[in-house]
Amino acid sequence: MITPSYRNFVEYRARANPCVSRLSNYLQHECVGESKVTYLDYTNQSLEPRRIDVPEDEISQLLNISPSVSTRFVFVENISPGLIILLGEKLDIDPLFFADYIHAAFANLEKTSPPPSLATLPSSIATRDHIHLHCQKVIALEGTDDELKKAPYDLKTRSNVPRHVRRLVTLPGRRLALAQTCCSFIIRNIGDMNICLFLVDPPVTSVVHSLGTDLTSMYKASVSHGSFEDFRAPGSYSIFKKSPSGDNWNKASMMESIIHYLQACPPPGLDLTSPSVLSIGYYPIYINLSEWNIYNFLISRCSKHYEYSDQLKAGHLHDEVLLDLQRWKRRSRSSHRKLNILRDVISSHILPSDDATVWNGVLNDINYLRDQLHDYSQSLEQMVMVATSLVQLLDSRRSILEAINTKRLTFLALVFVPLAWVLSLFSMSDSYSPGHDLFWVYFATALSVLAVVLLLSALPYGKVAIAAESYKARVRNRGMRVLGEPV
Repeated sequence: MITPSYRNFVEYRARANPCVSRLSNYLQHECVGESKVTYLDYTNQSLEPRRIDVPEDEISQLLNISPSVSTRFVFVENISPGLIILLGEKLDIDPLFFADYIHAAFANLEKTSPPPSLATLPSSIATRDHIHLHCQKVIALEGTDDELKKAPYDLKTRSNVPRHVRRLVTLPGRRLALAQTCCSFIIRNIGDMNICLFLVDPPVTSVVHSLGTDLTSMYKASVSHGSFEDFRAPGSYSIFKKSPSGDNWNKASMMESIIHYLQACPPPGLDLTSPSVLSIGYYPIYINLSEWNIYNFLISRCSKHYEYSDQLKAGHLHDEVLLDLQRWKRRSRSSHRKLNILRDVISSHILPSDDATVWNGVLNDINYLRDQLHDYSQSLEQMVMVATSLVQLLDSRRSILEAINTKRLTFLALVFVPLAWVLSLFSMSDSYSPGHDLFWVYFATALSVLAVVLLLSALPYGKVAIAAESYKARVRNRGMRVLGEPV
């Protein structure tokens, strides 16, 4: 009997859960770039992990059991379809975990099934054994003003899992953009060793615009304003004197940021013999919240931009502005839903043994971001209402102007058509042309015809018709009385 592969298992699960069908399609694609694999080993005697970078073709050594290693943090950046199949088979991972990580923007229900984050109810998401951190990362496009002027709104990252990038075309400079990012993690056991698997996106260094399979344009990108703020307690000057170089790392990389924090200090509540999914996700969650904080600043900037600019005034409103406001309104609602789900996920995974002070602080930060997002969403909704009202007023004004212009054109036609008709009558003889003796005859005839036409056009035909009908009725009644018929 032939043993079914993990790809067969994904297709089987897609029949029960249609949201997994995206993963089935993704496994048939070829990888665009090379994956980066790194792991940290925690021994039973030390909390200081040892970092090892692994080539993609030697990924199988990650699954070798080591007696001295109790917990292994495995990081996969820019995962490929082949690695998904390998990790899914060796670690017995639910395809729903990979399907939620590779999800892209949901276009419409007519073309494809919704991603797991939309197809699954919040209660089911909160009780799973894995966590997904979705957010919008603020990036800056690089290039000259002329190049960025031609950059389209819809862009994508150059990675094995292409993420959508949306250029903010209405803000001054037109350089900022929003890139989708995701970090997913799960815990699996091989013998007595705990495998903590992290899937992270690579740094966004370039974005592309493509039509189908053809690459049309590419733009360089970088992290906006040095990325997120360090959320740890700052070091003192005395510590800085001992190590002036500091602990710099590539903050554009989610993987490097998590590894940096883990090597500096273990997350609170981490039990190496039996780690919880919440304890291993402490640093990714805080990095994610820091990105959400930057995203909120961007929404505030957008809100102030429309409040103080003249783009929402009559005469300056364009379709692009109204469309952008509608997009921000939709983004705000979607972001608010993601933060709600993250709050529910954290609340459901808090154990009695966890430090309540730490996780209550995390929940308070999430509530703070939610409240901010809610306030900005209301402000944007009010702007959308104002912009819609202005559009209606401008349409009414345009209709009135068109009616006035039509009336003017009609008057011009009433003046020039009779003159042109009379001119055609006298055009057979040169004696009626300008400079000859009978030229006055043209004016006398043309002005008479013009007076008749203007008089007929000025008649109130509605009132004349009503008067005519009334006169006919009176004549009819008088005739009936003469014949002796009852009226």
